[in-house]
Amino acid sequence: MTLFDDDRYDWRETYFVYFEPSHRPKLTEIRRALRISAPFLSTLDYKTEPDGSLVAMTIASYEDHAALEIVHRDGNDVRAEARYFSHSLKEEASEEEYVKLQKIAQCKTRFDVHHFEQTADTHIFNITKVPELNFSKKTTPPTDVFSKALKMDAADKGKFHFDPNSYDQCRNDNVGEEPEDTFGMDSGTTERINPEMLITVLEILCRISRGVVLDPASGIVL
Repeated sequence: MTLFDDDRYDWRETYFVYFEPSHRPKLTEIRRALRISAPFLSTLDYKTEPDGSLVAMTIASYEDHAALEIVHRDGNDVRAEARYFSHSLKEEASEEEYVKLQKIAQCKTRFDVHHFEQTADTHIFNITKVPELNFSKKTTPPTDVFSKALKMDAADKGKFHFDPNSYDQCRNDNVGEEPEDTFGMDSGTTERINPEMLITVLEILCRISRGVVLDPASGIVL
């Protein structure tokens, strides 16, 4: 089970963190950084390689009505997509962005960071917390509480648009398309979801992996 299958959560957006395979972080490194920088986050589930490298992780911030799934991906498909993004975006890129795009073009490893909005309170489902999301066969992991994080300023949205229907993590019928009311203007959820969690985790992943963050929906490189 993942958050794509959880009726309490709606997928909002996906960010990519590109990095070199030699800089792939271990779960312990990420959790240590989260303890220092983000006390408001709770670990729901995780999976690692035998050496401790992160495979998948799910974390939530109940006060921000948000959750994230972080999934490691690598291989030729990732490399091909990285080159596509680099080529598509370089003409309108600033000098700094161009350097980052060149770095992305050489990567065949990334984290897919899926951002979800909590659209129903947990008490409605007669439970006290989000259930364990079983990425792997193991007992329920401990819940961690973490501290406050750095914020990254996002630039204005660019002209490049990414079609979520082509993205394999969004192939389920109920998440194939981004909701029309992306920012909750009609649903009354404008004040519910807080982007701080997403910004915090992206900053941590980028710093630990020495990577580059890409918003595929807008073409913005961070």
